[in-house]
Amino acid sequence: MSKIIYRVSNQTSLEDIAEKFHTTPLAIARLNNLDGEVFVGMRLLIEPSEGEYYIVQPFDTVASIAKDFGVGEDVIREYNSDRVFIGQKIFICTTKSDKRI
Repeated sequence: MSKIIYRVSNQTSLEDIAEKFHTTPLAIARLNNLDGEVFVGMRLLIEPSEGEYYIVQPFDTVASIAKDFGVGEDVIREYNSDRVFIGQKIFICTTKSDKRI
């Protein structure tokens, strides 16, 4: 999918924006070089993705989740973080087919 520009509206968090466009706050922050909160009127570059959200279960690792969803570990890390923890809501991007295993 192509990138879009989104203007932040009242009482909108980075998490709200990420969920709306099927991505993660971390992915938006990285794309826009953000180190803090967003503010009303701010314009953000967003790369919408196709995928689904997953809640990390006991004994899950980045490697096991990647294997279960048929994506590369790098895809999990790109949209989330290097480590996962129980109860964490992560985004599994399925449009990064060039990185699939």
